[in-house]
Amino acid sequence: MVWLGVAVRELIAGEVARAWELISAAAGAGGGGLGGIEELAREVGTGVGRALVEAACRIDDGEDGARTPCPGCGRAARRVGVRDRLTRTLVGEVTRSRAWYHCPACRAGFAPADARLGVGSDSLSPGLLQVAARMGAEIPYQRAAALIAQVAGQPLVSASTLARTTRAEGAKARRVLGAEAAAVRAGRLTPEVVPPGVDTLYVVPDGTGAPMLPSETLDRAGKSEDGRAHTREVKIAAIFTQSGRDGPVQDPGSTTYVATFDPAPDFAAAAQAEARRRGLGEVRQVVVISDGAKWIHKMEAEHFPAATWIVDIYHAREHLTELATTLEAYLPTGRTTWWQARYDELDNGDVDAIAAAIDAIDLPDGSVEAKTARRERAFFVSNRDRMRYPAFRAMGMFIGSGAVESACNTIVKQRSKRAGMHWTVNGLDPVIALRALDRSGRTHLIWPTTHNQTPRAA
Repeated sequence: MVWLGVAVRELIAGEVARAWELISAAAGAGGGGLGGIEELAREVGTGVGRALVEAACRIDDGEDGARTPCPGCGRAARRVGVRDRLTRTLVGEVTRSRAWYHCPACRAGFAPADARLGVGSDSLSPGLLQVAARMGAEIPYQRAAALIAQVAGQPLVSASTLARTTRAEGAKARRVLGAEAAAVRAGRLTPEVVPPGVDTLYVVPDGTGAPMLPSETLDRAGKSEDGRAHTREVKIAAIFTQSGRDGPVQDPGSTTYVATFDPAPDFAAAAQAEARRRGLGEVRQVVVISDGAKWIHKMEAEHFPAATWIVDIYHAREHLTELATTLEAYLPTGRTTWWQARYDELDNGDVDAIAAAIDAIDLPDGSVEAKTARRERAFFVSNRDRMRYPAFRAMGMFIGSGAVESACNTIVKQRSKRAGMHWTVNGLDPVIALRALDRSGRTHLIWPTTHNQTPRAA
C-alpha cells in the first residue's frame, strides 16, 4: 500500500491529477472500477481521519499539572500517572493516553482529558454515540449496527452496545425534557418568542398502543379474545402554529411533540408545559382537537380552560358509521343511506338532527343495540359545542386531528410495531423520547449543535 501514502501526499501538495493516476491504477489493477476507487477513497479518508483523531487525543503533560480539582468533591486530586483507554470513534478504534488523577478525599480516580473531549464512562466517542443512538431510535438494533458498519467500512458497534446507547441517550432526553417542563411551570424558563403573524396555537392529543411483553400487561384488561391487554398506551400531543385565516395551513417547521407512557394527568401537565413554552399565553387563539375521549376532555378545565375545543370530524364520522353497522337491522333505510344522511348533518354542525334520527329508531328495550344507541347519542349531544364545524371552517381552523395521527405512526408505530416485536416500557420509552425530540427538531438539547444542524426555533 505504498502507493496510498504517495497518493495522499500528492493530494496534499495539490497534485490532484497525479494522485488520481495512482488511485486509478490501483483500482484498475484490482478490477474494481469506480466501486474500487470509492472503497480506496473511503480507506484513505478513514486513515487520515483516524490520524487526526489520535493527534487530538494525545496527552499534554502540562494541561492539568500535578494537581487538579476533583469533579466529585472539588478538593485537590493528585496526578498519579498515565493510563491508556481504547475509544471507538466514527473512524474506528483509537487508543488514547491521558493523565490519571486520584482524589484522596473521595478516593475517586478520573482523567480530566475525558471530560474535555466529551467522552463518558462508555467507550464511544461523542460522534459515534450520537450516530448509534439516532440509528437505534430509527430501526431495529441488529439492522442499525449492520448499516453503520456498511457505511463506515468496518464494524463500529454491536447490536447490544447500540441498544444500551439508545436507551441511555433516550433516558437523558427524558430527563432534559422533564426538567424543561418543570422550569416552565415554575416560571424559570422564558417561553419562545411567538413569530410575527402567528395567530393560533394548536394542541392535538391522542393515544396509541405499543405491543408489550406479557409481564408489562399483567392484570390489565384488553379487547383481545382472552380479555387481556397486549399493548400499553403511548400518549402523544402535536403542538403547532397557524398564521393567518386563509384556510387550515400549518406554519412550516412549527410542530413539536410530547410523547410518553405517563398517566393522563402527568401527560396533560407535560403537554400544557410545552404549549406554554411555545407561546400559549401570547397567541390570540388556542385550539385543542381530539377524538372526544374522556381522558382528553379532563385536560380542558385544568390545563386549557380558554381554548376552543373541537372533536375531530373524522372520528365523529367513525362513530356514525359504526353505529349504523350495529343498528342496521332496525334502520328505516339502508345502512349506507342512513349514515350518509348523518354525515351531512354532522358537516352542518346539526347535532340535534343526529340525536333526533337516533331517537326515531325503534329498538328493543334493554337490547345491546338500544344501549349502543344511547351511548352514541350521549357522545354527540355532550360534544355539541365541539362540533360547530361550519363556524370553525369559517374561521379557517383545522377540524381534523391528522397532525397527531401522523405522529402516532412516525413516532411510535413505525419503530415499535414491526413483525414479532414486543417491548418493555423501560425499553421503548427512551426510544420514543428520542424520536419525539428528533421530529420536534430539538436534538440540540442533548447533543451539541454542529454546522449542519439547526434548532427548530432558529
